[in-house]
Amino acid sequence: MKKKVLSERPFEYLRRRDGSSFPEETVKNWYIARAYILDRLKDLAVSPGSDCRLEAVVDGDSPLMLSAVRQLALYAHFINYSERDIFGNLVCRNRTVVNLVSGMDAGTVVAELGREEYLGGLLQHCRYSVYGKTFNEDSYLDIEFKVVREAPAGEGAMLIKEEDILAFAASRDPDAVFSIDTRKAILSSRVYELGAVIDNLPAEDIHCAKRYMFALDTFQFKLLGKKMAPMINDAKWQASQLAVKYGLSNIFCADCFESRALGIRKYAMEHGVTEREAWETNNDSLSCSEHNRWVAERLILGFRNPDKEERLLYETLYSRKKTAYGRMLKNKASDPSHVDLCSYLDLRRSDPDNLKYDSFLLLAIPLILKKLG
Repeated sequence: MKKKVLSERPFEYLRRRDGSSFPEETVKNWYIARAYILDRLKDLAVSPGSDCRLEAVVDGDSPLMLSAVRQLALYAHFINYSERDIFGNLVCRNRTVVNLVSGMDAGTVVAELGREEYLGGLLQHCRYSVYGKTFNEDSYLDIEFKVVREAPAGEGAMLIKEEDILAFAASRDPDAVFSIDTRKAILSSRVYELGAVIDNLPAEDIHCAKRYMFALDTFQFKLLGKKMAPMINDAKWQASQLAVKYGLSNIFCADCFESRALGIRKYAMEHGVTEREAWETNNDSLSCSEHNRWVAERLILGFRNPDKEERLLYETLYSRKKTAYGRMLKNKASDPSHVDLCSYLDLRRSDPDNLKYDSFLLLAIPLILKKLG
Protein backbone atom coordinates (compact mmCIF):
# COMPACT_ATOMS: atom_id res chain seq x y z
CA MET A 1 0.00 0.00 0.00
CA LYS A 2 1.36 3.41 -0.98
CA LYS A 3 2.24 5.56 2.01
CA LYS A 4 0.39 8.83 2.55
CA VAL A 5 2.13 11.91 1.14
CA LEU A 6 2.46 15.18 3.08
CA SER A 7 2.02 17.79 0.33
CA GLU A 8 3.03 21.30 1.35
CA ARG A 9 3.93 24.58 -0.37
CA PRO A 10 6.93 26.05 1.48
CA PHE A 11 8.40 28.33 -1.21
CA GLU A 12 5.59 30.86 -0.76
CA TYR A 13 6.92 31.69 2.71
CA LEU A 14 10.40 32.79 1.61
CA ARG A 15 10.91 36.57 1.66
CA ARG A 16 13.57 38.98 0.48
CA ARG A 17 15.99 40.51 2.97
CA ASP A 18 13.83 43.64 3.13
CA GLY A 19 10.79 41.52 4.08
CA SER A 20 8.96 41.88 0.77
CA SER A 21 7.48 38.89 -1.05
CA PHE A 22 8.97 37.37 -4.15
CA PRO A 23 6.76 37.68 -7.27
CA GLU A 24 4.29 34.85 -7.82
CA GLU A 25 6.04 34.04 -11.11
CA THR A 26 9.37 33.59 -9.30
CA VAL A 27 7.86 31.17 -6.80
CA LYS A 28 6.21 29.26 -9.64
CA ASN A 29 9.55 29.03 -11.44
CA TRP A 30 11.20 27.60 -8.31
CA TYR A 31 8.68 24.77 -8.12
CA ILE A 32 8.91 23.97 -11.83
CA ALA A 33 12.72 24.07 -11.84
CA ARG A 34 12.92 21.91 -8.72
CA ALA A 35 10.67 19.21 -10.17
CA TYR A 36 12.47 19.26 -13.52
CA ILE A 37 16.05 19.15 -12.18
CA LEU A 38 15.22 16.37 -9.72
CA ASP A 39 13.72 14.40 -12.60
CA ARG A 40 16.84 14.91 -14.74
CA LEU A 41 19.10 13.79 -11.89
CA LYS A 42 17.00 10.86 -10.70
CA ASP A 43 18.88 8.19 -12.70
CA LEU A 44 22.36 9.67 -12.37
CA ALA A 45 24.42 7.28 -10.25
CA VAL A 46 27.84 8.69 -9.33
CA SER A 47 29.84 6.34 -7.11
CA PRO A 48 32.59 7.34 -4.68
CA GLY A 49 36.01 7.24 -6.27
CA SER A 50 34.71 7.37 -9.84
CA ASP A 51 36.39 9.74 -12.28
CA CYS A 52 33.51 11.64 -13.84
CA ARG A 53 31.65 14.88 -13.39
CA LEU A 54 28.33 16.40 -14.32
CA GLU A 55 28.48 19.11 -16.96
CA ALA A 56 25.20 20.89 -17.65
CA VAL A 57 24.31 23.38 -20.36
CA VAL A 58 21.47 25.74 -19.49
CA ASP A 59 20.48 27.13 -22.87
CA GLY A 60 19.03 30.55 -22.09
CA ASP A 61 18.90 33.22 -19.41
CA SER A 62 15.17 33.72 -18.83
CA PRO A 63 13.89 33.77 -15.23
CA LEU A 64 12.85 30.11 -15.54
CA MET A 65 16.29 29.10 -16.81
CA LEU A 66 18.04 31.03 -14.05
CA SER A 67 15.80 29.16 -11.61
CA ALA A 68 17.11 25.94 -13.18
CA VAL A 69 20.66 27.16 -12.50
CA ARG A 70 19.64 27.76 -8.87
CA GLN A 71 18.32 24.21 -8.53
CA LEU A 72 21.47 22.72 -10.05
CA ALA A 73 23.45 24.70 -7.48
CA LEU A 74 21.29 23.19 -4.73
CA TYR A 75 21.37 19.57 -5.94
CA ALA A 76 24.35 18.82 -8.22
CA HIS A 77 26.75 17.72 -5.47
CA PHE A 78 28.27 14.27 -5.85
CA ILE A 79 30.16 11.76 -3.73
CA ASN A 80 33.21 11.53 -5.99
CA TYR A 81 34.27 15.16 -5.49
CA SER A 82 37.80 15.52 -4.10
CA GLU A 83 38.64 18.82 -2.46
CA ARG A 84 42.28 17.92 -1.72
CA ASP A 85 44.90 15.46 -2.91
CA ILE A 86 46.81 13.18 -0.53
CA PHE A 87 49.31 16.00 0.13
CA GLY A 88 46.61 18.47 1.14
CA ASN A 89 46.77 20.51 -2.06
CA LEU A 90 43.52 22.02 -3.36
CA VAL A 91 42.56 20.09 -6.52
CA CYS A 92 38.73 20.22 -6.69
CA ARG A 93 38.57 17.09 -8.82
CA ASN A 94 35.21 16.17 -10.42
CA ARG A 95 33.63 19.55 -9.76
CA THR A 96 30.16 20.04 -11.31
CA VAL A 97 30.22 22.58 -14.16
CA VAL A 98 27.11 24.55 -15.14
CA ASN A 99 27.34 26.41 -18.45
CA LEU A 100 24.82 29.24 -18.87
CA VAL A 101 24.27 30.32 -22.46
CA SER A 102 23.46 34.02 -22.25
CA GLY A 103 23.10 37.08 -24.44
CA MET A 104 23.46 39.57 -21.59
CA ASP A 105 26.54 41.72 -21.10
CA ALA A 106 28.96 40.57 -18.40
CA GLY A 107 27.89 42.98 -15.66
CA THR A 108 24.19 42.34 -16.20
CA VAL A 109 24.38 38.55 -16.14
CA VAL A 110 26.48 38.53 -12.95
CA ALA A 111 24.01 40.91 -11.31
CA GLU A 112 21.09 38.70 -12.37
CA LEU A 113 22.68 35.50 -11.11
CA GLY A 114 23.50 37.21 -7.81
CA ARG A 115 19.91 38.21 -7.13
CA GLU A 116 18.20 36.67 -4.10
CA GLU A 117 15.87 34.59 -6.25
CA TYR A 118 18.77 32.83 -7.98
CA LEU A 119 22.30 32.28 -6.57
CA GLY A 120 22.40 34.96 -3.88
CA GLY A 121 25.83 35.05 -2.23
CA LEU A 122 27.10 31.85 -3.86
CA LEU A 123 28.88 33.71 -6.68
CA GLN A 124 31.05 35.49 -4.13
CA HIS A 125 32.59 32.16 -3.12
CA CYS A 126 32.39 29.67 -6.00
CA ARG A 127 34.58 29.55 -9.09
CA TYR A 128 32.88 31.14 -12.11
CA SER A 129 33.77 32.68 -15.44
CA VAL A 130 32.02 35.19 -17.65
CA TYR A 131 32.85 35.05 -21.35
CA GLY A 132 36.30 33.64 -20.61
CA LYS A 133 37.26 35.76 -17.59
CA THR A 134 37.57 33.64 -14.43
CA PHE A 135 36.83 34.66 -10.84
CA ASN A 136 37.46 32.94 -7.47
CA GLU A 137 39.96 30.55 -9.02
CA ASP A 138 40.97 29.11 -5.64
CA SER A 139 37.42 28.31 -4.51
CA TYR A 140 37.04 25.05 -2.58
CA LEU A 141 33.40 24.56 -3.58
CA ASP A 142 32.36 21.61 -5.74
CA ILE A 143 30.36 23.58 -8.31
CA GLU A 144 31.46 26.00 -11.01
CA PHE A 145 29.53 28.29 -13.35
CA LYS A 146 30.53 29.38 -16.83
CA VAL A 147 28.63 32.11 -18.67
CA VAL A 148 29.11 31.57 -22.40
CA ARG A 149 27.79 32.98 -25.66
CA GLU A 150 27.34 29.57 -27.26
CA ALA A 151 26.86 26.07 -25.90
CA PRO A 152 30.21 24.25 -25.66
CA ALA A 153 30.87 21.59 -28.26
CA GLY A 154 31.14 17.96 -27.29
CA GLU A 155 28.93 15.15 -26.10
CA GLY A 156 27.83 14.04 -22.67
CA ALA A 157 26.61 17.33 -21.23
CA MET A 158 23.13 17.56 -19.72
CA LEU A 159 21.33 19.96 -22.07
CA ILE A 160 18.52 21.99 -20.49
CA LYS A 161 16.18 23.95 -22.73
CA GLU A 162 13.25 26.11 -21.68
CA GLU A 163 10.81 24.34 -23.96
CA ASP A 164 11.75 21.01 -22.38
CA ILE A 165 11.15 22.36 -18.86
CA LEU A 166 7.77 23.76 -19.87
CA ALA A 167 6.78 20.52 -21.61
CA PHE A 168 7.80 18.56 -18.52
CA ALA A 169 5.68 20.77 -16.24
CA ALA A 170 2.68 20.55 -18.57
CA SER A 171 2.87 16.75 -18.62
CA ARG A 172 2.85 16.35 -14.84
CA ASP A 173 0.14 16.50 -12.22
CA PRO A 174 0.21 20.13 -10.98
CA ASP A 175 0.10 18.91 -7.37
CA ALA A 176 3.31 16.97 -7.96
CA VAL A 177 5.03 20.08 -9.37
CA PHE A 178 3.67 22.91 -7.24
CA SER A 179 3.78 21.19 -3.87
CA ILE A 180 6.44 19.18 -2.04
CA ASP A 181 6.20 15.90 -0.15
CA THR A 182 7.96 16.95 3.04
CA ARG A 183 8.14 13.56 4.78
CA LYS A 184 11.84 12.97 4.07
CA ALA A 185 12.66 16.47 5.30
CA ILE A 186 10.63 15.97 8.48
CA LEU A 187 12.37 12.68 9.27
CA SER A 188 15.82 14.09 8.53
CA SER A 189 15.17 17.03 10.88
CA ARG A 190 14.66 14.53 13.72
CA VAL A 191 18.39 13.83 13.67
CA TYR A 192 18.80 17.00 15.71
CA GLU A 193 16.41 15.69 18.37
CA LEU A 194 19.09 13.21 19.41
CA GLY A 195 20.99 16.03 21.09
CA ALA A 196 23.22 14.61 23.81
CA VAL A 197 23.34 11.16 22.18
CA ILE A 198 25.51 12.65 19.43
CA ASP A 199 26.98 15.61 21.33
CA ASN A 200 28.52 13.28 23.89
CA LEU A 201 30.43 11.33 21.26
CA PRO A 202 34.12 12.32 21.16
CA ALA A 203 35.27 14.25 18.11
CA GLU A 204 37.95 11.68 17.26
CA ASP A 205 37.38 9.15 14.49
CA ILE A 206 34.25 10.98 13.38
CA HIS A 207 33.58 8.80 10.34
CA CYS A 208 33.71 5.43 12.11
CA ALA A 209 30.19 4.03 11.68
CA LYS A 210 30.40 1.81 14.78
CA ARG A 211 30.47 4.90 16.99
CA TYR A 212 26.94 5.79 15.86
CA MET A 213 25.27 2.42 16.39
CA PHE A 214 23.48 3.41 19.60
CA ALA A 215 22.37 6.72 18.04
CA LEU A 216 21.11 4.88 14.95
CA ASP A 217 19.11 2.45 17.10
CA THR A 218 17.59 5.35 19.03
CA PHE A 219 16.76 7.14 15.80
CA GLN A 220 15.25 4.06 14.15
CA PHE A 221 13.18 2.72 17.01
CA LYS A 222 12.17 5.92 18.80
CA LEU A 223 12.22 8.87 16.42
CA LEU A 224 11.29 7.35 13.04
CA GLY A 225 8.15 5.83 14.52
CA LYS A 226 6.73 9.11 15.77
CA LYS A 227 3.66 10.41 13.98
CA MET A 228 4.39 13.02 11.33
CA ALA A 229 2.66 16.39 11.41
CA PRO A 230 3.04 18.93 8.58
CA MET A 231 6.40 20.67 8.45
CA ILE A 232 4.91 24.14 8.01
CA ASN A 233 3.69 25.92 11.11
CA ASP A 234 1.94 28.85 9.47
CA ALA A 235 2.15 31.26 12.40
CA LYS A 236 5.82 30.46 13.04
CA TRP A 237 6.81 30.59 9.39
CA GLN A 238 4.97 33.88 8.85
CA ALA A 239 6.79 35.39 11.82
CA SER A 240 10.31 34.02 11.28
CA GLN A 241 12.32 33.80 8.08
CA LEU A 242 14.88 31.70 9.94
CA ALA A 243 12.19 29.08 10.55
CA VAL A 244 11.43 29.15 6.81
CA LYS A 245 15.10 28.84 5.83
CA TYR A 246 15.78 25.99 8.25
CA GLY A 247 12.71 24.18 6.92
CA LEU A 248 13.84 24.70 3.34
CA SER A 249 17.30 23.48 4.34
CA ASN A 250 15.82 20.16 5.45
CA ILE A 251 13.93 19.90 2.16
CA PHE A 252 16.98 20.64 0.00
CA CYS A 253 19.06 18.15 2.00
CA ALA A 254 16.44 15.41 1.75
CA ASP A 255 15.96 16.00 -1.98
CA CYS A 256 19.48 14.60 -2.48
CA PHE A 257 18.91 11.34 -0.58
CA GLU A 258 18.00 9.26 -3.64
CA SER A 259 20.98 10.60 -5.60
CA ARG A 260 23.33 9.60 -2.80
CA ALA A 261 21.65 6.20 -2.45
CA LEU A 262 22.10 5.54 -6.19
CA GLY A 263 25.81 6.32 -5.96
CA ILE A 264 26.25 4.06 -2.93
CA ARG A 265 24.30 1.24 -4.58
CA LYS A 266 26.56 1.48 -7.63
CA TYR A 267 29.66 1.42 -5.42
CA ALA A 268 28.39 -1.66 -3.59
CA MET A 269 27.88 -3.50 -6.88
CA GLU A 270 31.27 -2.43 -8.24
CA HIS A 271 33.14 -3.53 -5.09
CA GLY A 272 31.13 -6.62 -4.15
CA VAL A 273 30.07 -5.32 -0.73
CA THR A 274 26.70 -4.80 0.92
CA GLU A 275 25.03 -1.43 0.67
CA ARG A 276 25.37 -1.00 4.42
CA GLU A 277 29.10 -1.58 4.14
CA ALA A 278 29.23 0.91 1.27
CA TRP A 279 27.46 3.59 3.32
CA GLU A 280 29.86 3.01 6.22
CA THR A 281 33.04 2.84 4.12
CA ASN A 282 32.29 6.08 2.29
CA ASN A 283 31.10 8.19 5.20
CA ASP A 284 33.98 10.64 4.80
CA SER A 285 33.30 11.26 1.09
CA LEU A 286 29.58 11.54 1.76
CA SER A 287 30.21 14.06 4.54
CA CYS A 288 32.44 16.19 2.32
CA SER A 289 29.78 16.22 -0.40
CA GLU A 290 27.05 17.08 2.10
CA HIS A 291 29.10 19.94 3.54
CA ASN A 292 29.62 21.45 0.09
CA ARG A 293 25.90 21.11 -0.65
CA TRP A 294 25.09 22.77 2.66
CA VAL A 295 27.50 25.68 2.03
CA ALA A 296 25.96 26.34 -1.40
CA GLU A 297 22.45 26.19 0.05
CA ARG A 298 23.29 28.55 2.93
CA LEU A 299 24.86 31.11 0.60
CA ILE A 300 21.84 30.96 -1.71
CA LEU A 301 19.49 31.45 1.24
CA GLY A 302 21.23 34.62 2.37
CA PHE A 303 23.75 33.52 4.98
CA ARG A 304 27.28 34.93 4.86
CA ASN A 305 30.72 34.32 6.30
CA PRO A 306 31.42 36.08 9.60
CA ASP A 307 33.32 39.33 9.12
CA LYS A 308 36.79 39.81 10.65
CA GLU A 309 35.47 41.18 13.95
CA GLU A 310 32.92 38.38 14.35
CA ARG A 311 35.50 35.74 13.47
CA LEU A 312 38.07 37.18 15.86
CA LEU A 313 35.62 37.25 18.76
CA TYR A 314 34.43 33.73 18.00
CA GLU A 315 38.00 32.42 18.02
CA THR A 316 38.73 34.01 21.40
CA LEU A 317 35.77 32.33 23.13
CA TYR A 318 35.62 28.85 24.62
CA SER A 319 33.10 26.17 25.46
CA ARG A 320 29.52 27.36 26.01
CA LYS A 321 30.28 31.01 25.29
CA LYS A 322 31.72 30.09 21.90
CA THR A 323 28.72 27.90 21.08
CA ALA A 324 26.28 30.61 22.20
CA TYR A 325 28.01 33.28 20.12
CA GLY A 326 28.02 31.09 17.01
CA ARG A 327 24.33 30.39 17.55
CA MET A 328 23.61 34.10 17.90
CA LEU A 329 25.38 34.86 14.60
CA LYS A 330 23.43 32.30 12.61
CA ASN A 331 20.10 33.18 14.23
CA LYS A 332 20.16 36.88 13.43
CA ALA A 333 16.80 37.88 11.99
CA SER A 334 18.57 39.82 9.25
CA ASP A 335 22.03 39.30 7.77
CA PRO A 336 22.75 35.93 9.46
CA SER A 337 26.30 34.58 9.31
CA HIS A 338 27.63 31.10 9.97
CA VAL A 339 31.09 30.14 11.21
CA ASP A 340 30.98 26.82 9.31
CA LEU A 341 30.83 28.43 5.86
CA CYS A 342 34.31 27.21 5.00
CA SER A 343 36.07 24.36 3.24
CA TYR A 344 35.67 20.81 4.52
CA LEU A 345 39.32 20.75 5.56
CA ASP A 346 38.93 23.96 7.56
CA LEU A 347 35.74 22.65 9.16
CA ARG A 348 37.54 19.53 10.36
CA ARG A 349 40.05 21.81 12.09
CA SER A 350 37.72 24.48 13.46
CA ASP A 351 34.47 22.71 14.33
CA PRO A 352 34.81 18.91 14.23
CA ASP A 353 31.86 18.44 16.59
CA ASN A 354 29.44 19.62 13.90
CA LEU A 355 30.77 16.98 11.52
CA LYS A 356 29.24 14.34 13.76
CA TYR A 357 25.74 15.37 12.71
CA ASP A 358 26.61 15.11 9.01
CA SER A 359 28.22 11.71 9.55
CA PHE A 360 25.21 10.46 11.45
CA LEU A 361 22.63 11.87 9.03
CA LEU A 362 24.30 10.14 6.09
CA LEU A 363 24.26 6.81 7.92
CA ALA A 364 20.57 7.41 8.66
CA ILE A 365 19.56 7.98 5.00
CA PRO A 366 18.90 4.26 4.27
CA LEU A 367 16.66 4.08 7.37
CA ILE A 368 14.68 7.14 6.26
CA LEU A 369 14.25 5.85 2.68
CA LYS A 370 13.21 2.42 3.95
CA LYS A 371 10.71 3.98 6.35
CA LEU A 372 9.06 5.84 3.48
CA GLY A 373 9.10 2.83 1.17
